[in-house]
Amino acid sequence: MKDQHSSQPEHAGDHIDPAMWRGLTQGRVSRRNLLRSAGAGAGALGVGAFLAACGVKGATVANPSTQSSSGPGSPAWWAKQKQHNTVNFGNWPLYIDVLNGKHPSLEHFTQTTGIQVTYTEPINNNMPFYAKIRPSLQAKQYTGYDIIVTTNNSPALGYLINYGWLTPLDQSAMPNFNKYAGPLVKNPSWDRGNKYTMAWQSGWTAIGYNGSVIQNPTSVGILFDKKYTGKVGMMSDPQELGSLGLLAIGVEPATSTESDWAKAAKKLQQQKSDGIVRAYYGQEYITALKNGDTVVSQAWSGDIFQADLSGHKNLHLLIPNQGGMFWTDNMCIPMYAQNPKDAMTLMDYYFRPDVQAVVEYYVNYVCAVPAAKQVLLHPTGWAEQALAALHPSIGLPYSTVANAPTVFPTPTWVRNSRPYYQYKSQEELTAWNNLFLPITQGS
Repeated sequence: MKDQHSSQPEHAGDHIDPAMWRGLTQGRVSRRNLLRSAGAGAGALGVGAFLAACGVKGATVANPSTQSSSGPGSPAWWAKQKQHNTVNFGNWPLYIDVLNGKHPSLEHFTQTTGIQVTYTEPINNNMPFYAKIRPSLQAKQYTGYDIIVTTNNSPALGYLINYGWLTPLDQSAMPNFNKYAGPLVKNPSWDRGNKYTMAWQSGWTAIGYNGSVIQNPTSVGILFDKKYTGKVGMMSDPQELGSLGLLAIGVEPATSTESDWAKAAKKLQQQKSDGIVRAYYGQEYITALKNGDTVVSQAWSGDIFQADLSGHKNLHLLIPNQGGMFWTDNMCIPMYAQNPKDAMTLMDYYFRPDVQAVVEYYVNYVCAVPAAKQVLLHPTGWAEQALAALHPSIGLPYSTVANAPTVFPTPTWVRNSRPYYQYKSQEELTAWNNLFLPITQGS
């Protein structure tokens, strides 16, 4: 699905590199299109047919707990792996530090380890990319990638794990991760013990509001307040809409049931019937907030950070006391990877605070390494040189990124972060969409 956010934001400061703006939001927009592509965007195929085309229906689910003690991903298997000094890394577009067409962090990795990295950007949407690599995995063949990045709120990650198509990580090769990974990405609900994944970047779907109209809101109930009838924006993505509905009825999305989904859909339908919702938006929700069409809306954290930088000082992000939905894009090693030892080395490298500081200065998502904040505030060594090289094109003070709660969240924001429901089957995904998609359609 074509990325809707393809141009530089309105009123962007002249000192801000357009590449930085794209890093703030564009890549994330494409990742938010998952369920629109799998649901309404799938057209005549429908959700079931789309997933069946991805190889979901009829697939034999592996039980990871029954894997051989000497099979792929076991300690014995990892002990036999050799470094090949090459690794193929497939990521989303505009999601890593860039300077003059190169990636300083990857160049530094090669200088310090001798491992050459082939870095490509083939992932624009979780499910289509899963469909692309599935035939190779099913045939027990190399996908062409030693590392891929996939999102925790996508069925794709669950399918890759449940079908036995991810290599369990070498837990002895994660010293930086074990020391520096933050609480939001260590031992996450979608991968207990980080058996298969290590975070790349994260963010929130929360609430954006106009502070000149609304003062100090605290609850998700602000989106259901009749005082703002016709001035409320909701998201057209059924995953985001349904998760918000569950928070509104006091239910944790990650542990919700189909009965809970029905109750959340009823509340959201009532919100619509009462005329509270102006529209159900894709990325254009941010324009509605900026121009005053809405005064409060579901929002993505990076957009509100960007809006503030570009002069919309009245727009603020609320992580409500019920919680904000927290997503993470995860690095993982597909089964049958040719260079798994090199992949582990690269994945753990990105949990060095100095490396994360350089990446965060460029992309401004939620940092997986809290200690990178101090590097941004007091850079030394390689990080100081890399940041200084990036600064002329980006123009932001390092402290602006270091002090942004959307990059380095406060303890309250950490506590109020909520994981998404993990679909256990095609039927569950269909049931979810059947409840929440109709709300966004028609009058």
